[in-house]
Amino acid sequence: MPLFKRRNKEYDEAALLLAEGKTSEAIEKLEQFLSRNPNHTHALTSMGVGLMQLQETPDPSSALTKKALEYLDRAAESDPKDAVPPFNKGVCLRNLGMLEEALESFQSALEREERLTLALLHTAEINYELERWQDAVDYARLTLVRDPGLENSLSWVVNAMKKAGLLEDDGNQIQK
Repeated sequence: MPLFKRRNKEYDEAALLLAEGKTSEAIEKLEQFLSRNPNHTHALTSMGVGLMQLQETPDPSSALTKKALEYLDRAAESDPKDAVPPFNKGVCLRNLGMLEEALESFQSALEREERLTLALLHTAEINYELERWQDAVDYARLTLVRDPGLENSLSWVVNAMKKAGLLEDDGNQIQK
């Protein structure tokens, strides 16, 4: 078994187009590639992301959004160990305002890769948005353990700690 998966030039070209913002071209290449490789996890993921990017204002009820989420689900099913598809689905769902569903996707990504820092960060932020103060603080702590450099992304933690009853207004921690 090789240490690294063999790269596929055709897929790499499509992924590069997607990264460069040439979404329509990327989707065309991905459609061609997927017609020959229907279970390629990263191509399925890229297709889902690309379909979301095509929309100026993604909407949960749009046909493109539904198709994008189907591609992300297929990607997650094609490789149950890969955290990338559920992570990307979580990002898409969060952008759609579907916070509970996004949390489920980020949790799925974390079950596949518990150290996925950005999934922890999204989970912390969503819990803060949902006013689940203790969960927000707990996930923020985990995020900082994994990547202390993300401290500036978590400026809301002090407020969450106060609301969770973990910090007094004067900044002193409450001993429980």
